[in-house]
Amino acid sequence: LPIPPSPYLQLWCDAEAQVRLNVDQNMAIINELVESKAAWLLSQTLPAGTPLFIANSMPVRDVEFFWKPNNLGVRSHFNRGANGIDGTLSTALGIAHRRQSSVMLTGDLSLLHDTNGFLIRNKFVGHLTIVLINNNGGGIFEMLPIAQFDPPFEEFFATPQDIDFAQLCATYGVEHELITSWDKLQQNLTLLPTKGIRVLELRTNRKTDAKWRQDNLPKFATVVSASALKEKR
Repeated sequence: LPIPPSPYLQLWCDAEAQVRLNVDQNMAIINELVESKAAWLLSQTLPAGTPLFIANSMPVRDVEFFWKPNNLGVRSHFNRGANGIDGTLSTALGIAHRRQSSVMLTGDLSLLHDTNGFLIRNKFVGHLTIVLINNNGGGIFEMLPIAQFDPPFEEFFATPQDIDFAQLCATYGVEHELITSWDKLQQNLTLLPTKGIRVLELRTNRKTDAKWRQDNLPKFATVVSASALKEKR
């Protein structure tokens, strides 16, 4: 007979289920383009077995926080460490080359750090869709205390680049589409192309994204804390 879980393990399982339900209910009703929802939506939209490259900074954290578990078998890849931002695009293209159509989830700074990777386009065999969260800067730094001090925050930490990605993509001969709704993103990801490179750009507000996390992450934890207290009583 299977051994029943210990009370301690059961508390963790119950907490996970409660947070999962709360996250899913909140994400489902978000209509505005808040970057945290992108990871949640990808988890339910990508074709089965899709190779997914996740960039550093907030994308990999949003995947960890909000990815909805399922049986689609999406194969995740990412670079970590002090130099994890290096070669973001090139790594994703390497994963997609001569393989199943692939997807990359990235912010604007990570993509800009390696745009020369697009030069491989003429030798690239396969397809890569880049889901670009463009909040014009380093969104992760909005979560730190330094964000309260401007200057120097905006210039030296957020480092907005004010890049027109449509023009950038045109320079390299890469397809670009501005995504203005979650429905449009889903339509573009349900069935992936088989050839080429394309960028699906979602423009979000960096400060609004940070405020959403600051307002909602504690709420998810509060649900668990209240439940745990109830169990102890």
